[in-house]
Amino acid sequence: MTKHLTLSETVFLTVMATAMGVAWWAYSLFYGIISPLLKTFALSGLLEGFWHMGGIFFAYIIRKPGSALLGETIAALVEGLISQWGFSALVSGLCQGLPVELLFLATRYKVWSRINCALAGALSALGGYVVTYFWYGYSSFSLNFNLINLSCNIISGAILGGLFSRYLANRLAKAGVLNQFRICADQ
Repeated sequence: MTKHLTLSETVFLTVMATAMGVAWWAYSLFYGIISPLLKTFALSGLLEGFWHMGGIFFAYIIRKPGSALLGETIAALVEGLISQWGFSALVSGLCQGLPVELLFLATRYKVWSRINCALAGALSALGGYVVTYFWYGYSSFSLNFNLINLSCNIISGAILGGLFSRYLANRLAKAGVLNQFRICADQ
């Protein structure tokens, strides 16, 4: 198998990342209602793991360089075009996808354990929090608030972004819809 993304992998990634971006937009409607309540207690980070799925989900399926960053970024771009987040969604996608890409690159796209996927989700959350801290004004909140919210974001990123992405991809592979990708070739 080639190390570069094939045309079919690129098309799959683009179509599915577009669908994920639309799902993120729909989720942002729910987030807009619940987040202010949780933000009062620095717990809004618990809701953000869903946005960390893009990089892990696509990298876990395709297992090639660029799949994490491209998947997260395309989904974020689509969400930004149709949601209230605008350009900041694209910046978030880049900041969330890059640490995931670097982790999988460091493991040469060969370590797909639960722990590694959870770590990828946590790193995505950490990367995304940089945007939250500076772009959305969280730098004006107390250190205690930011530590609690960042911790919640990392936990949510590890569980929803990392472990749920892995679980969902494994279910799709078991159903036979991912037979042409490395996820199935490696099992």
